Amino acid sequence: MKKTLCIVLLVALLLPASLVAQGSKESAAAKSTVEYTPVGTFPIVKTPITVDIMVAQPPCVEDYNTNRFTKYMEELTGIKVNYIMIPEQAATEKLALVLASGDYPDAFLGFGVNNTLETTYGAQEGLFMPLNKFYSKEWMPNMMKAFEEFPGGIGFMTNIDGNIYSLPRLEGCYHCSNQAKLFVYQPFLDKLGMKMPNTTDEFYQVLKAMKEQDANGNGKADEIPLAGSIIGWSDQVERFLLNSFIYTDLDTNINANADDNVGYMMNNGKVDTAVNKPAFREGLAFINKLYKEGLLYNGSFTQDSSQLTQLVESSAQPVVGFAAGGWRGQFATIGGERFNNFRAIAPLKGPKGAQYSVAFFQNPEIGELVLSSDTKYAEAIMRYFDFMYSPEGTLLQRNGFKGEAWDWAKSGQVGLDGKPAVWQQLKLWNDKDPQNDTWIQTYTAAMTPSLKNGLASKPMTQDNPEYYLPGNNEKTLFDETFNLYKPYEDTSVEVPVLKYTAEESEKFSTVKRELANYIRQSAVKFMVGSLDVNDDKVWNEYVANLEKLQLKSVLDLMNTAYARQYK
Repeated sequence: MKKTLCIVLLVALLLPASLVAQGSKESAAAKSTVEYTPVGTFPIVKTPITVDIMVAQPPCVEDYNTNRFTKYMEELTGIKVNYIMIPEQAATEKLALVLASGDYPDAFLGFGVNNTLETTYGAQEGLFMPLNKFYSKEWMPNMMKAFEEFPGGIGFMTNIDGNIYSLPRLEGCYHCSNQAKLFVYQPFLDKLGMKMPNTTDEFYQVLKAMKEQDANGNGKADEIPLAGSIIGWSDQVERFLLNSFIYTDLDTNINANADDNVGYMMNNGKVDTAVNKPAFREGLAFINKLYKEGLLYNGSFTQDSSQLTQLVESSAQPVVGFAAGGWRGQFATIGGERFNNFRAIAPLKGPKGAQYSVAFFQNPEIGELVLSSDTKYAEAIMRYFDFMYSPEGTLLQRNGFKGEAWDWAKSGQVGLDGKPAVWQQLKLWNDKDPQNDTWIQTYTAAMTPSLKNGLASKPMTQDNPEYYLPGNNEKTLFDETFNLYKPYEDTSVEVPVLKYTAEESEKFSTVKRELANYIRQSAVKFMVGSLDVNDDKVWNEYVANLEKLQLKSVLDLMNTAYARQYK
């Protein structure tokens, strides 16, 4: 009975995509000959065609099929796309189901197909089409032009079998390269008469004062000195604090990638780990001290960013003193009083002098668009998306329409980096609220460093009342990253992205996942005290379990891949 029910449910889940994909194949067979215009001209096809693309749908896009930008692309190119929308939280599962069904759309957009999946579905099973020939100025001039600002990017996209199976998202986000930030609610410091902390000791004293001296002045002991979340863009407090003890690229969210942000680091030219080192233990002990004394909000290891925002914003009087996040919008309402009054703080110097800002490499994001190997419309799809890699295409799909949401810069305007501006923003970018004007969350776009930093900004200093307002947000983020985080960045200790053979992936995928989960879960347990980080017996047992879970074998594998790619 259960088996029958499972089959019925699976068929029901796959049926809509299967029918659409089957229709696509019949349509492709009937119209296998497409007449194209010369590359670089529009429309792309002489006679309109329809292609089927399955897309991971974020909450901020109401409907890809009726979206204004989608309609614009259809008018521009002559290509109608039937977007088969899958909620992004179900995207990974749905991708596997559709690929197992044997009936595919022409392409998959926004599924973030990683190197392992490219190896499995591309190199091994041949379900994804190799795109090598399209990686040329002849076919995709806009994308290739954008790649000039990402040295080594083409190599990064290349699978270990020598093929390229996807189109990337190219994001030259300066402030994202040091995203493990911490912010303080400045009015609390002013009320307490305290300065911005520079060391972990000073930080502890400020937290104590916030808790004990009525920082918000309402006569209640309701202050929350420090808060973060376990799910959210660098909302984890430990991503900031552990780096005052040892360089630690750790994301404690167990759903995060098993290869990335698990505490690995480079040590004298070899891949090593922070998570079995005495300094890592000292960092966990410091955070546990904050937790035990009520200085760190206990929900920081269970909540997501929306709950963190509610914590910051819901009370009549502000209560949160320090909040972790990649930017203020992770934990505060854009343009609200609290958003406007949080200030970034530099990495804290630890008791032994450690003071790191984690470096996040601005590599291409692979797997944003993959083509089914049997699609008849590869050239049409490639040229359709190549437009989106142009500066105009990127701004149209990300920000909105020219003259409404953005425009080209005027003579004399200056960019974020002090150079002549390229473009100006007319309407605030918002990825929180649902809309149907543009795609907002871009998958195939090129926000290159020159385009990102070419955003026009008003010359102003921090004492200007408008400096921290949303309209100046990109400039604020640029300046904070340049002044507070870049001085403490050491890219030589960050592990670059590693690629594995199909055999290596098959052999170690489960091992790496189990090891990553153990590291992340143990770190949280140490920080909240369910494991006593100060007990030698408990710590030694944790280290022994790392070896039982094959930490040494995983490090050996990573060093093999590193030597193969970078030596």
